[in-house]
Amino acid sequence: MVVNYYGMNGDIYNMVEFKYKLFPHQMKLMESKSPITYMVCGRAAGKSFAASLIIVKNFLEGKNIIALSQSKQQLRDVLFTEIMERFNELGIVVHYNQQTMRITYGKAIIYGGSYESLENIRGLTKISLAVCDEAALSPPKLFSILSPCLRGEGIKGYIRLLSTPRRGSWLNLYCKEHPDLIELIHATTRDNKFITDEQIKLMTDSIVNSDLLNQELEGVMLDIDSDNSIIQMKDYPKQKQNYNGEQEVYIGVDLAGLGADNNVITVLNKYEILEQRMINQSNTFELSAVIEMLYEQYKAKLINIDITGSTSCGVYDMLKLKGYNVQGINFANAAENKDRYCNIRAEMYVELANMIKSGLYIGDQDIKTQLAFTTIFVNNSGKFQLCKKEEIKELLGHSPDQADSLALAAYAFKHQSCEVMDDKQADEVVAEYLRLVGY
Repeated sequence: MVVNYYGMNGDIYNMVEFKYKLFPHQMKLMESKSPITYMVCGRAAGKSFAASLIIVKNFLEGKNIIALSQSKQQLRDVLFTEIMERFNELGIVVHYNQQTMRITYGKAIIYGGSYESLENIRGLTKISLAVCDEAALSPPKLFSILSPCLRGEGIKGYIRLLSTPRRGSWLNLYCKEHPDLIELIHATTRDNKFITDEQIKLMTDSIVNSDLLNQELEGVMLDIDSDNSIIQMKDYPKQKQNYNGEQEVYIGVDLAGLGADNNVITVLNKYEILEQRMINQSNTFELSAVIEMLYEQYKAKLINIDITGSTSCGVYDMLKLKGYNVQGINFANAAENKDRYCNIRAEMYVELANMIKSGLYIGDQDIKTQLAFTTIFVNNSGKFQLCKKEEIKELLGHSPDQADSLALAAYAFKHQSCEVMDDKQADEVVAEYLRLVGY
């Protein structure tokens, strides 16, 4: 591709020759005239490079641009790194403020932003182009926030989306429901001719789920439901049931341990989620206090808490020592019905699915999406088994911690005895925990 255009440096206009060899899908993106264009593709198809090209080309024509990515770190490490490489290749000196994530050249500005703090771009105007990298990870409010920015005298704003798709993403649904409003450009990993067969094989071998393979390498936008989802969207009650009198209440707690996931506490009766709290990076004492408060407030009968990871046991032990009715559950342990399920995790989720089909109302779309990604199959031993949690995390982009917490709470309705730590094991864990924290 050879593009001649005028770059602006103050009041001096210099002729710059823009020479790059592009793949067909990258060329289509550069030449698209659609108000909204989405280049959806497999991994390593050259989307970040294409994003940087279209940004630099328009920027050097004197246009203001918004560049977005999943997080500030992702923006800095991937997209802005690519952009600065293009400037270096062209020998053009721009001013790059890494603190504010802005690039300036004459009067033109590139405003960097992230989906994590999308509200920060509100108020920007006279934007000619918005480029959204990893757009499938953006929130549904993306267009409503961007649209007011793409206006100004003589400005015809464009939105360019680039991403490997994510099953259940709002963007998948938008493309399906509004095919006349968005131009789709599709590319697979193999469309990047620089990718070797060996690299393709490495990627393929690391992905065991066929749906995930189609998504990650072929760029296929998957429907939220699959044939083996633990529960289908059609099976959810459309509205809450009317119920009278006191209901038994149970609490499920999914703990993040030392990871970056959320700690999630779910308070549940037979018909609805009474409360669900997501808490990030709280210590054992803080989490225990919140659980205790919710237990007393709702007069819960039992707390089911995940003790699969050793770092999760501290909260369980503290609650147990204080006399709360708490049950520790290791997802990998044997199910109560050992002949039917390979482990407790599979049994829990089937019980949850049955509760939903019987009238448990779920209003949170994030929970529904997490459950849609939770698939079940019959293993070689003839027992029901769930897909690996790592597969769900890769599809979602985060842990299904809300669904896990809900399943833990639901499991208490019919299974109030399962494999737990005995008192001696609990005492040993508590003693070790207190030693580590200096007590």
